Amino acid sequence: MDGGFAGRACGRGADRPVVGRFADRGCGRVRGRGLPTGGASRPRAPRNNLFAGSFGGCSAGDIFPMTERFVVKRTARAILLDGDDMILIKRTKPDRPPYWITPGGGVELEDATVVDALHREVDEELGAKVSDIVPAFVDTVEHTREDGACGVKVQHFFVCRLESMDPARRHGPEVDEPCGEYEIVRIPFTRVGLASVEVVPLSLRHYLDGNIEGVRALHAPDLG
Repeated sequence: MDGGFAGRACGRGADRPVVGRFADRGCGRVRGRGLPTGGASRPRAPRNNLFAGSFGGCSAGDIFPMTERFVVKRTARAILLDGDDMILIKRTKPDRPPYWITPGGGVELEDATVVDALHREVDEELGAKVSDIVPAFVDTVEHTREDGACGVKVQHFFVCRLESMDPARRHGPEVDEPCGEYEIVRIPFTRVGLASVEVVPLSLRHYLDGNIEGVRALHAPDLG
């Protein structure tokens, strides 16, 4: 999935990140309730007391220094390898060029762990089972949640192997309420293959381009 948010997490602290998801499909639906989704140098407090525990009873409009960043969203994504190929999802939306994403999405309240969220997401989006899951890369960006809470989104990328895939088993929002197209594609897991598509986020594209050999080494039999 392309995004996520938590609906209920009153009083959680910075060490208890809020998790969940909402459908962020880019079809004119409201994001952030009028708040900026990026570009702000310092996060603002939410317009309600949802994060009263985390922000120490702040009021709307308070500004916090960059050291006071709170995790308002987490995602789990698969750098999914199958032999010499990498499996991606080609996203085509109205009025914008196609782009390619790794399978995965927001961690939800019912997910016991981030890895559990990864298994659920690849099952929903690909009808797939994965194995040999190894943490590889973390991307942290400023994020404004749909309810107005500001902080950071942490994206966890895991290298994993494809065990099985049956696209007929796909289910979830991308299938039930699609916005645009979700096409499962394979590319060679090489620098030439990566350069042939517009992988997002850009930070992941740069990481993969500089670490193809290292990513494969995460599945070396002598790793431990």
